[in-house]
Amino acid sequence: MLELVSVYFDDMTPDWRKEEAATLTDMLILMVSGKVAYRLNGETIVLEKGDLLYIPQGVMRAGRDTPEGPHQKYSMHFRLRQAEAFPLEEPYPYRKVRTRKFDYMKQRFAALSHHWIASKPHDLLIGSGMATEMLGCFLQEATEDGFASVKLRLMKEVQQYIVAHYREPVRIQELAELVDRAPNYVTQTFKEVTGMTPITYLHQIRVHAARDLILNTRMTIGEVADYLGYSDQAHFNRTFKKTVGFPPSAVQRELERKRG
Repeated sequence: MLELVSVYFDDMTPDWRKEEAATLTDMLILMVSGKVAYRLNGETIVLEKGDLLYIPQGVMRAGRDTPEGPHQKYSMHFRLRQAEAFPLEEPYPYRKVRTRKFDYMKQRFAALSHHWIASKPHDLLIGSGMATEMLGCFLQEATEDGFASVKLRLMKEVQQYIVAHYREPVRIQELAELVDRAPNYVTQTFKEVTGMTPITYLHQIRVHAARDLILNTRMTIGEVADYLGYSDQAHFNRTFKKTVGFPPSAVQRELERKRG
């Protein structure tokens, strides 16, 4: 999906300036400190610490330091092999978000830069994987940026509760009581924020846990189903296949094949 082209770290370069030219690749930028002013297709935008900026290929881009002085920023340049893999629908030549994961994104950019500079065998493959993850994090934050903070906070509480109690019978009514909202509000808002209902999210967690148990323990499929709160193994089998596309027995057969 993603072809990594280059990675840069601008580290307090005096009088940094970028003359206007068409962007040759897609870009993702993380501001670490200071400020920088970009002009993108004739529109001025100022970045500061914590800002993530996505610029698609072909945008006319110019940039310079602000009067406050030099800045620090990471940037990764890449090409998407499938344009539909990164669906930003806004009719603007860029997308900026203030990341809520600054420390994590800074650490990942630093690690990506290290792999890019090292140029050891497999570093490009590792770097492309890291860049894909970071692009996914950006897209997630860009999507969440359109929601009210209260919605995000309440639905995060719901997610955390489901993760902590996924082996138990989780009902919409108790989720509604958890956040003091109506059941319909919880179902609709959770789907709006995450793209799935709370119950679908619950089953996804259970299925991924089931796969780990099948691969890493000697539990039978029936024991796994019971451990994860499914009283009916047939229901577990159907849910597993609906979630990942194949039944749990396929995971078990693959494991047995590898064990010889």
